[in-house]
Amino acid sequence: MFKKYDIVFADLNPKKWHTQSWLRPCVIIQNNIFNAKAPTLIVIPLTSKIKIPFPSEFIIKATKENWLKDDSRFLGSQIITIDKEFIARKVWSLEKTYYEEIKKALEIALDFNDDFL
Repeated sequence: MFKKYDIVFADLNPKKWHTQSWLRPCVIIQNNIFNAKAPTLIVIPLTSKIKIPFPSEFIIKATKENWLKDDSRFLGSQIITIDKEFIARKVWSLEKTYYEEIKKALEIALDFNDDFL
């Protein structure tokens, strides 16, 4: 079963303009009730292209705990709903130290606190 904050490899093809594509790591941000019942998952893709992040982005360090091969940028504004059939495999779970950063990134991307109008 997939859980919130799991890292999965997902097939995000076909590429459309500036969206992420190919087989890449993603973090599940959907709650566990939907993860258990729904045929889809809401995910955020990661990229190993490290550059100055937008306010809705941050860097996840590659560790033995999360099994990422490279340090990766969490692309908080690229929220994607995908069918579970597009999951190639579960990698591992993200460390709890990143949970608050994810919440902050999503607040900014979705403008929950109206600070970035």
